Amino acid sequence: MKLTRFDPPAFLEDFTTTEQRDRWSRIVSDYFDGGVAANNFPGVTSQFYNPVKTETAEPFDEPLIDWPAFPKVIKDQFQTDPVAAWRKAETGANARAQFMDEYLEWHVVRNQQNKITRVSFTCETARYFSFLAGTDRPKLLSIYKDLVDPAFKDEVLIEDLVSNNSYRPNNKWNTEHGAIHLIHPANTLSAEIFIAAQSCIVRKEASGAPVTDANRLIDCGIGASKGRASDPKIVADVNGIARDKSSISLRNPVALYMTKWDSDGLKKPDNSPVDNYWRLVRGKPAPGPNKPAMGLHLVYEVPATEGFVVGDIKSGARTIDFGGQLAEHVHVGLFGMVCREGQSNNPLVRCGEQPTAPLSLEPLGVGLSSKDSAEDSDEEPITTRA
Repeated sequence: MKLTRFDPPAFLEDFTTTEQRDRWSRIVSDYFDGGVAANNFPGVTSQFYNPVKTETAEPFDEPLIDWPAFPKVIKDQFQTDPVAAWRKAETGANARAQFMDEYLEWHVVRNQQNKITRVSFTCETARYFSFLAGTDRPKLLSIYKDLVDPAFKDEVLIEDLVSNNSYRPNNKWNTEHGAIHLIHPANTLSAEIFIAAQSCIVRKEASGAPVTDANRLIDCGIGASKGRASDPKIVADVNGIARDKSSISLRNPVALYMTKWDSDGLKKPDNSPVDNYWRLVRGKPAPGPNKPAMGLHLVYEVPATEGFVVGDIKSGARTIDFGGQLAEHVHVGLFGMVCREGQSNNPLVRCGEQPTAPLSLEPLGVGLSSKDSAEDSDEEPITTRA
């Protein structure tokens, strides 16, 4: 079967017209076509495919590829000092754009006593919000009002979000007063698709031995970062499937998702286990026990009736003083699509060899490219992670 079109993340109902749905599908489809082009090597038939153009044959599998949400680069830097790691992840006005690089970002709200009262988590991409800015600004504004720090929801204006007919991803409501969508330059929809696509290339060393280590595969020519939890996990899992000679794609709807979250080890001030204070605001919950969710925006907040706030909760011997302590309880991931197992007969590609018709990649920058205008947002340059 061929996919009719790519749906919005988690089957969101933000779109109100067929034209919107079709335009969004074309954007995602173009990314997939770019991924197929990245597999253009002599004698190689791309194992990565665009499911709206190539059939997904039965039987097929939908593997989950997920990873811990807290930035591994920072965690590794402070292996014996978790407090220093949590602090660094949130230090500075540009902390999200500098440090939160695992496709999850968060925003912390504190009270006058400097205790945390609310932490909001997002894995929605800037590309989606830029698209809404170009197709339905009232909906864009409505979503912002729903997701921003509640103390400021009535202050958000469309002029804050769109200026000179261009969407402003780093506006104050998505930085100072909320985490509406991702802003780290590596946390993009195109990066997710392109890393998966490049990972479908089965590599060999000069000796002819197949390359199986994720970090070595990245060295061979994948636009990914070895230091993160996310990139090597995507590379390892996808390339392992490719070595099994299968066809590989990503499951519709294509997005980054919070796949699971828990309250393990968290206790109320009286040392009893906490209730479930997690609230999924956008996305789809897990369909059953031990099943992954398709979470897009998640909030951790204690009901006022409890008589205490998030900052009073204990995690081990410490109170929750940083949003990163809760990020440690979250996993982020994507869903693959695998079919035609064992049917690919591609030769191994030498490590370092580049596609015969490589894509023209533009450097990453914080936020969106100049092509992401609010008037016409059907294209975004494919980006790699660095």
